[in-house]
Amino acid sequence: MDRVMTGLPGIIGLLFSAYELIIIVFCVLTFIPRLYNSAFGRFIAGMVAPFLNLISRIIPTRFGFIDISPIIALILVQIAEKVIFYII
Repeated sequence: MDRVMTGLPGIIGLLFSAYELIIIVFCVLTFIPRLYNSAFGRFIAGMVAPFLNLISRIIPTRFGFIDISPIIALILVQIAEKVIFYII
């Protein structure tokens, strides 16, 4: 049981870091239309878009052509990670 509890924070941290990386990759893909419309781009968008759309529905995140929902998403993911690590 001790091995599980020592490895669990590492796995949780890795999952949060991976999702943060996926959000960053999504932001980069939006600047490259050919990659954004590929199967890889659709897969990444499918993982990130629901979370970003939820944020956009709650908080107005568009200022002209600029959408700050990925920045808010990264902040929320980091806060959630810190809360979970505090609980553990």
